[in-house]
Amino acid sequence: MKEKIRIYDLNSDLPDLEKKVVSLGYFDGVHLGHQKLMKRNVDLSKKYGYTPSILLFKENTKTTVKDDKRYLSSLEDKVEILSQLGIKTFCLVNFDENFMKLSPTDFIKTIIAEKLNAKIIIVGDDYRFGYKASGTVDTLREYENIFAYITDVVDFEMEDDHAKISSGHLRNFIRNGEIKKANKYLGRPYKIRGKVVHGKRRGRLLNFPTANLDLSFPYVIPTDGVYLTITNIRGKDYYGLTNIGSNPTFEEGDDKKIETFIFDFNDSIYDEDISVEFIEFLRPDFKFNSAEELIAQMDKDKENGLNYIEKHLK
Repeated sequence: MKEKIRIYDLNSDLPDLEKKVVSLGYFDGVHLGHQKLMKRNVDLSKKYGYTPSILLFKENTKTTVKDDKRYLSSLEDKVEILSQLGIKTFCLVNFDENFMKLSPTDFIKTIIAEKLNAKIIIVGDDYRFGYKASGTVDTLREYENIFAYITDVVDFEMEDDHAKISSGHLRNFIRNGEIKKANKYLGRPYKIRGKVVHGKRRGRLLNFPTANLDLSFPYVIPTDGVYLTITNIRGKDYYGLTNIGSNPTFEEGDDKKIETFIFDFNDSIYDEDISVEFIEFLRPDFKFNSAEELIAQMDKDKENGLNYIEKHLK
């Protein structure tokens, strides 16, 4: 039986007295580097009898990841992934002006000590906090004795080219269609969520009916093209093909769409919430000379997708 998680709101709930190991960071994507912090958190929690916990912002905003308005994971995604990694208490805080103006000392006193009752803090070596990101790991260590906690610093996980795994790199991989590379460092397929909405029903006329996805969150969108994907509908997974693009064969303009042809599935799912996981990039988005050429290519795409599944996923 899965253990229940606990959601704690720092802005409205009373101070929480349970002793915690708390991971600090932004954790967009919860990639392998972040997961290393979570493993350390869970291990130390078991050793000392504390609760494995994390501090998360309630909303993703343009002020939390500067100059980047799209993200790898929503708060809902983070809670789902982190709970699977063993985090039990999720401490949520508004990333607002009051929070941003906290000095490093006030952050330690108010957030870490008083509101979280943190006994061990888990961070990466480059963790920054407080007003204008002026607090560092050294700042955390400076106040350990005063506020009765320990700072535990976790080394970076590295990419194959010896750069540290970072959310920024992963966002670029996805934007460039390098899905396998992104998935490798995420430790799972990249996933987006949304609601199925009505399109122009052109796919049905081509004998390739598609689910048109209206995103529930400003996710990073992979580059235009056709991808092998897994769609989760009502808790069940289905393989399929997802096209990202503007339908250049039939339309002019840059109105990007996310359309998924789901293998062996014929139910009506309009207005239902689904998720789409990206497995492999199959080809770029082309403009074809006719509907017949497009249908022929889509038949090839399906064949290529089924061959990939047979070879790599079974």
